[in-house]
Amino acid sequence: MNWNTQKTRAMKTLTCFVFFLSIGTYLYPQDNSLIMDTLESGSCTVGSDTKTGFDFFSSEEPLEMTLVFNFSTFLKTRNKPEYLDATLTVKLDDNNSLSQDIKIKARGEVRRTISSFPPIMLKFKSINQDSRSIREKGTLKLVTPCNQTTLYKDYVLKEYLAYRLFNLVTPYSFKTRLVKITYVDGDKPKNTLTSYGFLIENEKDMAARNDAILVNHNVISNTQVNSRDLARVAVYNYMIGNTDWYLSCQHNIKVIKSLKVASDKGIPVAYDFDYSGFVDAEYSVPSKNIPIEDVKDRYYLGTCFNDEEIKPVIDEFVELEDEFIGTIENFDLLSKGDKKRAESYINSFYKANRVNYVLISDLNRTCIQP
Repeated sequence: MNWNTQKTRAMKTLTCFVFFLSIGTYLYPQDNSLIMDTLESGSCTVGSDTKTGFDFFSSEEPLEMTLVFNFSTFLKTRNKPEYLDATLTVKLDDNNSLSQDIKIKARGEVRRTISSFPPIMLKFKSINQDSRSIREKGTLKLVTPCNQTTLYKDYVLKEYLAYRLFNLVTPYSFKTRLVKITYVDGDKPKNTLTSYGFLIENEKDMAARNDAILVNHNVISNTQVNSRDLARVAVYNYMIGNTDWYLSCQHNIKVIKSLKVASDKGIPVAYDFDYSGFVDAEYSVPSKNIPIEDVKDRYYLGTCFNDEEIKPVIDEFVELEDEFIGTIENFDLLSKGDKKRAESYINSFYKANRVNYVLISDLNRTCIQP
């Protein structure tokens, strides 16, 4: 990865980290008025982005799609993304498909600057005259390989797998759908490209699926979210070697508020796992503010929990060990070598912390006081 890319990522992480240290979670009010203020002031997002249309996340089978757009214009505007015209076609079965005119733009603060083919935001618009439109409105994130080398294609598959593993931990997680997508240049239809990517559930849809609303505050403290859900997020990120997240400024974290549970606590939802040791992308680097030199080295960034709080969560992870490994083994798109390395990385988490909850002492060495 070149120096400019490292600098971009380092400055992004440093800004959040310095802000986090300067404010300090120990300086936050110990009440949860922030969440309540959100509900009372209307500073929240209620409901789903889509009412009718194709359910992208109803199956775990790879979905075949075609996206037609002007390649040249898309790549020229990736540094200052703007929505461009495109046509999306979704294959329903061997004889049926749905097509819709949509808008697309490049997305991803780092990946769109380092990728020869950056990730894409799909924006749907209402088509009143067509009751069989793919989606009525809203957006979906499409994760693409940064380039067409086998290495970068595997990064996408491993990040998709990281989302799948997190789905096993908690329903408060983003659904994903693997897609085999053919890109067609609108100006030169013979110019095509086919590769695997994956779609990420819209954040409003994720909240609605969990009978919740999005909390739209820039600063949220550890004391304002449910401790059990925060522990799950922190331990999962530790397990996959992900240090690219901070709750305080919601870096790679969304916070939702349940509408079905009588609580003023928010629920953190983690996403964006490409900088994890589990994926081990060649462009990923740890923050200079933490004492590790390799993303494969684990470092805990969660809050401090007492034994009574953290032990039940660790028990959950112990019970999930076989399911984690089975999910990796059954993911046929990864090569045997990649699956073996992925399983070995997850196994190392368990082997290092299997006896007498050694993990508790490990976490408490670097945890953040609430």
